[in-house]
Amino acid sequence: MLVDKQLFPIPSGISYLDTAAEGIPPLATEAALTAYWNTKRRGTPVRERLFDEHKEVEAAAARLLQTDPDNVVLLANSSEALNLLANSIDWQAGDEVLISDLEFPSNVVVWLQLKRRGVKVVVIPAVDGVIELADFAARLSARTRIVSVSQVSYKTGTQIPFLEELAELVHAAGALFCVDATQALGRVPVSVRGVDYLVASTYKWLLGTHGLGVVYLSPELRARFTPGTAGWYSAEKVFHPQRFETYTPKTSAGRLQAGMPNFPAIFALRPGIECLLSVGVERIDRELRPLVSALRNGLAEQGHAMLTPAAPRFASGIVSFAWEQPEQLAARLAERGVIVWGGDGRIRMAIHLYNDEEDVARCLAAVKLR
Repeated sequence: MLVDKQLFPIPSGISYLDTAAEGIPPLATEAALTAYWNTKRRGTPVRERLFDEHKEVEAAAARLLQTDPDNVVLLANSSEALNLLANSIDWQAGDEVLISDLEFPSNVVVWLQLKRRGVKVVVIPAVDGVIELADFAARLSARTRIVSVSQVSYKTGTQIPFLEELAELVHAAGALFCVDATQALGRVPVSVRGVDYLVASTYKWLLGTHGLGVVYLSPELRARFTPGTAGWYSAEKVFHPQRFETYTPKTSAGRLQAGMPNFPAIFALRPGIECLLSVGVERIDRELRPLVSALRNGLAEQGHAMLTPAAPRFASGIVSFAWEQPEQLAARLAERGVIVWGGDGRIRMAIHLYNDEEDVARCLAAVKLR
């Protein structure tokens, strides 16, 4: 077992397999939130402690991404971060955004709203839950401004195994490469090599709370990127003689953050990230792969219409199958102590570091009874 289950508030006899919707923070998060309160209630005399925590947690998130802390900022969520990117580009009528039909709505709606500016959204259809590198290559053109993909699909659990190769193709076409790592960061290795912009919400696999998202801004993009929003927190200096005429954005990714950070969520994120770093994401992925495979194979043997590809190269922490009335089945499974997500025509299970063989066995038995 990767961790002691007693470190998490999961009741005995419950198999929690819904991290792709809501991760379970470690029990240490309660103490972290209390630490925030004990700081906040003392007011300005200890205010600097809040900013120190902000800096330290951003550095911890940067360690997960194996990058410099200057390249990382903590914003409110992935949707805010994607909108910030979309609204910071000088779009021209006829420009194109390339996505796939495996994307969560946050990585769809943000681009669709650009249609009013003459931007076209090109959607690549998946075949049996899979999209290959050639599918992207065939649709890249001189009009492509951004390619935005999820490293792991919320819908099928399909992981893109060729992100670095895709980044090379995107850049060769003169476009930007954006990655939504919400269903990846903290569960599978995530590399920012070749990535211009990356977002990941913290309340799932990162074991944090709501109201926070990890954002990566590459040094290359930062050098030619003017954020579409600005505020006192994004400025290098706030009080200077020319402050009513001009301002200088921060040289770091912090230039993306207009106002005061969400300190409670930042305090709460530290225990989750520290847990992940102590175990190691590579180890988490390696040791949980057999459980993911056993769950997918077991469901396939029961005759379910699997949405998750069978090939190991596409595996992540998510397993999904199609179901006509998923909400009802999810409710029945919950009655048997198995918590999964049901909706959008499918049942989705998610395996994280607090899951084990017993959870998989209980889930397969419960689904079989249905």
